[in-house]
Amino acid sequence: MNRATIGLLVKHEMRMLLRDRRTVVLSILLPLVVLPLILFGFKFMSEWRSEQLDATTYRYAVTGAYADSVRALIGRGARLAEKDAEEGRQPASFVEVEVAEPDSSLSAGDLDFYLVTQTGAEADLLDLAVAGTDSAMRADAEIDRAGEDIADVTVADERYPGVPVVTVYFRANRDESRTGSGLLVDRLVDARKQDRTDELRRRGFAADPEEAIELSRVDVATPEQAAGFYFGRILPLFLVFLTLTGASVAAMDSVAGEKERGSLETLLTTSVSRFEIITAKQLTILSVALFITLAQAGNLFVYLALGFIEFSADLEIDVSPGAVLVLLALYVPVAVVVSSLLLLVSAYAKTYRETQLYLLPVFFGLMILTAAGLLPGVSLRSLIAVVPVANVSVAVREIMVGHYDIPMLLVTCAAMLAAAFMMLRLSSRMLGMERLITAQDTDAADLEGGAALFPRRVLLWFVGMWALIIIAPANVEALTRLEGQWAFNMFVIFFGGSLLMIRLHRLDWRQALALRPVRPQVWLAVLLLVPSTLLTGIFIVGLSSVFLPFPEEMLEKFASQLIPEDFPMWQILLMLALTPGIVEEMAFRGLLLHGLHRRLRPLALILVVGLIFGLFHQALFRIIPTAYLGMVLTAVAVLTGSILPCILLHAGNNAFAFLLYRSGTEVENWPPELLLLNIPVFVFAIYLLYRYRTPYPGLLPFRKKVPEDA
Repeated sequence: MNRATIGLLVKHEMRMLLRDRRTVVLSILLPLVVLPLILFGFKFMSEWRSEQLDATTYRYAVTGAYADSVRALIGRGARLAEKDAEEGRQPASFVEVEVAEPDSSLSAGDLDFYLVTQTGAEADLLDLAVAGTDSAMRADAEIDRAGEDIADVTVADERYPGVPVVTVYFRANRDESRTGSGLLVDRLVDARKQDRTDELRRRGFAADPEEAIELSRVDVATPEQAAGFYFGRILPLFLVFLTLTGASVAAMDSVAGEKERGSLETLLTTSVSRFEIITAKQLTILSVALFITLAQAGNLFVYLALGFIEFSADLEIDVSPGAVLVLLALYVPVAVVVSSLLLLVSAYAKTYRETQLYLLPVFFGLMILTAAGLLPGVSLRSLIAVVPVANVSVAVREIMVGHYDIPMLLVTCAAMLAAAFMMLRLSSRMLGMERLITAQDTDAADLEGGAALFPRRVLLWFVGMWALIIIAPANVEALTRLEGQWAFNMFVIFFGGSLLMIRLHRLDWRQALALRPVRPQVWLAVLLLVPSTLLTGIFIVGLSSVFLPFPEEMLEKFASQLIPEDFPMWQILLMLALTPGIVEEMAFRGLLLHGLHRRLRPLALILVVGLIFGLFHQALFRIIPTAYLGMVLTAVAVLTGSILPCILLHAGNNAFAFLLYRSGTEVENWPPELLLLNIPVFVFAIYLLYRYRTPYPGLLPFRKKVPEDA
C-alpha cells in the first residue's frame, strides 16, 4: 500500500467533491446550519406559542339544566385565576358563545369546546338507564363517538348519587380546543375546591382542608440535569440524522455516481491498486462524516455551553468541555460505522437512483437504533451497551445529566470500535469484488424482471410494509384501536402485500408460499414445539431482562391493551392466533423466505428472516421473543420446505400464550430450573424435523465449498 498514492487519491476525491455545489451544500453547509437553526427555531417557537396561547380567547358554550350554576362556578374560577396570575401576565381569556347545535359548531370550528351539564336527578336517571343497557350497545356507542374524533372529560373523577355532572367536549387534534378545555377544567376544579373550603369554614372547620396534611414534592435534580436529560434524548437523533444526510451524498457520488458516469472504470485501468482506490474513497467519506461530527460538537459547545442561545430556566443546560470531548470520542466510531455502511450501499447499487432506494432501510435502521435513548427504562448497565449506535444514544443521555459510568462507557467505546473495524473490513472486501465496483452488473435479472428480479426487491417491499405499519396508525384514528390495527396489518399489509408481490413479479404462488406437503412425523414435532417454543422463549426473555430491563408497568399496560378483558375468547383467538398464523406466515415464511433463500446460506437465512419478523412487532421489548419465535418458524420452514407446519406452530404458540395469560398462570415467575426442563422436549422436536426433513428447494449449502486445488 502506497501512502503517497492514497493521499493523492484522497485529494482528488475531495477536489471532485467540492466542485459539485449540490454536494457541498447538502454534505457540508446544510449540516452546519441545521442544528443552530433547530435550536433557535425551538426557542422562537416555544416563546411564540406561549404568546399566542396567552393572546387567544377561547370560545365555549354551556348547555343543560345546570348551566347557570356552572356559569357562576366559571366566574369564581376566573377571579381565582386573576388573583393567582403571575405578575405582568394576564390569565387566559374565555368567552361564552350561544349556538343552536354545539356538536356541529365544534366540528365547524365555531367553538373550541362546549360543556354539557346535568342536575343530580338527571344524572341519576341516566346512570340507571346506562346500567340497564347491554354492554355491547355501550361499546358501539363509544366506538361511534371515537369515530367522530370528539373527546370528553368529566370534571369529577367519581360521582355519588345526587351530584350534578359537567362533561366537557373538545377536539384533541386542535391546539385551541385541547388547551382551552384543559384550562377551563382547571378553573372549575379550583373554584370547586374553594367553595368546599368556604363551606367547611362556615360550618366551623377553621383550618384549610388542603393544609390538614401538608404534601410537597422536592426535585433533587438540578435544572441543568433536567435539561440535560431532555436534550440528551434528542441530541443523538439530530447528530446521526445530520451525519447520514451529509455522508450519504458523498457516498452516492463517490461510487454509484462514478459508475453511472463511467469514470470508475478509467481509474481501474491505471497502475493504482484496487485496495488503494477503495481506501481513498473510504477516507473521503469518513472525512465528511467526521467533519460533520466535529462541527456539530462545536455547535453544541458554542451555542449551548457558552450561552449563545438563552433558554428558559427549566431548559438551561451545562455542558463542560470535558463532556464535549467524551461525546466526540463516542461519535467518532459512529461516524466510521455510518460512512462504511453508506459506502457499502453505494457500491452495491448500480446507479445513483438505485442507491437512493437502498438508503431508505439504512436510514430507518440507524434511526431506530438511535431512538434507544428515548426509552426511559433502558440504562447503560444493560445489554444495550454492546449494541452499536444504540449504546451511544443511551450513553449520551447519561452523560448529559452528569452521570459518568466509566466501566460501561469503556464497554460502549469498545463495542463501537469493534463495529467500526468490522464495517471497515467488510467494506474493503465487498468493494474489492469486480461485479460490485463496476457497472457491469446488468445481468439477465435486470432484463427479464418479474420473478428473476424479485430476490433483489423483496427487502425493499418489506421495508415499505414496515414503514406503513408505523406511519399509518399515527395518521389514521381508526387504526389506533385494536380491531382497526388488526384488520389493517393482517389484511392490508401482510395479505394484500403478499398478493401484490405475487402479481407484480409474476411468481408461482405455490412455490412462493411454500405450499408443499410434509411427512406425518413433522406434525408430531410441531405439536411438541408449540409449548416448548413458548416456554423456551420465556426463559430467553427472562435471561435477556437481566441485561435489557423494561419497566413492569410498561409490560402490564401493553398486555392489557393487546388482550382486552372484555373481548370474548373466540375473538381473541381469531385476532391473535388464527389470522396471524396464516397471514404472517404467508408474508415471512412465504414471500420473504422465497426471496432470500438463494441469496443467504441457511443459518444466515434463519437469523435474518427471524430478526425481520421481530422488527415488525415494533415494541423494543417484543423484538427478542418475536425474533426468537421467527427464527424457530424459519428453521421449521427450512427443514420441511413448507409453511403448513409453520402455520400450525405460529397459531398454536399464540393461542397457548393467550390461554396461559387468561388463566392467570404467570409462567415468567416459574423457577428457571423448571423452564430448563423444557429444553429436552424442544431439542427432541427439532431432531424429529431434521430426521424426517424435506429441505426447502434451492437452498444454498451450509458452507462455502472449498476448491479441490486449494
